[in-house]
Amino acid sequence: MLHRQRRFLTAGDIQHELNGVDAKVALSTIYRTLEHLKSRGDIATRIDDAGEAAYIYCEPDHHHHHAICRKCGRVDDVDCTTMEQFAHSVLASSGFALDGHDMEFTGTCATCR
Repeated sequence: MLHRQRRFLTAGDIQHELNGVDAKVALSTIYRTLEHLKSRGDIATRIDDAGEAAYIYCEPDHHHHHAICRKCGRVDDVDCTTMEQFAHSVLASSGFALDGHDMEFTGTCATCR
């Protein structure tokens, strides 16, 4: 289900969607599945405005960032070539080797504007 959605979903959202198609799944099963998918690198996680973890499917082996619409919640992938150049610049200027980074952009998508 996550691979069809272009927005972050909480475990509760996923349970609600599954219940809508008569698939009764325990919340604990959803959390275990999400943790498994996260450990494989198949989903990204963020904390939503209510403080709850939310998840989105991401193509494995394709590092990118997200642009999130504040109105409808739509998520678009953003290429991170510039961030990789920045990481190399940090190493060259300070000797600090970055081993990761997280970044998200928020705004309004073309449909909501």
